[in-house]
Amino acid sequence: MHPTERIIRTLEGKPVDRIPSWTPYLEERTIYDVMGKPLISSEGLTKNRVLKFFMDRWGPQLTPIFLTPTENQIRVKGIKVAIQLGFDALWMFYDESFVGLNSTDVAHAGGSIWTIYPDGYGNVTYMYKKPGITSREEFEAWPYRLEFDEAFHRGYRWFKNLLRRHADEICICGNICAVGIQESLSWALGFARLATWIRKEPDLVQKHIRWAEDLYMKSSMTVLDAGIRVVMLGDDLAGKTGPLMNPKLIDTLFGPSYTRIIKYIHDRGGKVIFHSCGDNTLLFDMFIRWGADGLHAYELTSTVDIYKEKEVSGDKVTIIGGIGVDYLLTDRSTDAEVEAAVKQQIKRLGVGGRYIMAPVHGLPSVPAHKLKIMIDTLHAHGRYPLAI
Repeated sequence: MHPTERIIRTLEGKPVDRIPSWTPYLEERTIYDVMGKPLISSEGLTKNRVLKFFMDRWGPQLTPIFLTPTENQIRVKGIKVAIQLGFDALWMFYDESFVGLNSTDVAHAGGSIWTIYPDGYGNVTYMYKKPGITSREEFEAWPYRLEFDEAFHRGYRWFKNLLRRHADEICICGNICAVGIQESLSWALGFARLATWIRKEPDLVQKHIRWAEDLYMKSSMTVLDAGIRVVMLGDDLAGKTGPLMNPKLIDTLFGPSYTRIIKYIHDRGGKVIFHSCGDNTLLFDMFIRWGADGLHAYELTSTVDIYKEKEVSGDKVTIIGGIGVDYLLTDRSTDAEVEAAVKQQIKRLGVGGRYIMAPVHGLPSVPAHKLKIMIDTLHAHGRYPLAI
């Protein structure tokens, strides 16, 4: 069965030949485990005095010339590695929403500041640093808003090229600018200030939500036009023990936008996977009502119970995730532990279908070797009818 057919049929609740696999985007450490390390690592580049000199003076101007192409090249390598490891699908995005300010900081289009930070394995990643907006004036004057049309035209060509090369090998679940509506708002204001602005600056909150909805809607339009059949939406709406806000407030603020976006995708014949970290137990019914076909991540180190959720909503939505990255898919675990955990997930979640095995997230601490064990064990024991 073709990987894309396997994923789509599972999202529809239809029979497939085996349990599919899916992965978030792969980090550089995981990629280089398979492809070998580059001559100059991304951490090495950030320490290069010549590059630092130019980035400190002309960071925004150099972003489209250096920063964005470099990131996209790494993502393309991630697709090749996911195929080599044996995944059926992966989350892939084209992103121009970050602008390099200097050699250490980047700005996000939604209004936040991030730091370029070592990942502990010789590469770098982005870490949230601080809000970029503290007043109405700064909100209106934020200088790094994304020019949708130009960026999405480039994103369209990028996804078309990816599909031309890899559509027969893997299901690419795509979007442009992988940042959720709530996330971009919370990052821009800071979570404490967000609570105040919801009450005191509701017009600006709604203005940002409309901007972010427009970004996601046009992103969905772009990837569907390019030929993507499964669209990724992601918004971290929960922490380890539950929702970040009252569920009713989440539904009021963000539900209408996501409902419209998902309806558009469905009207175009696409499917939707919705990602949210943490314990979303109180939100899963809401995500289903918004229209999601599959839900990710069911974080094992949160208080969510993936097995209970399979019983409660496994006939209404596809469960995606459940393989932990805090210990299981790290250098600290044993191969036997990974095999045992995968077999348990097959036995407890694979029955009846509507389950896609996946890591709960992509982290630099995930070695390719552990992902390979996960996939090999799934392929050996995850074929229907299950005999495990």
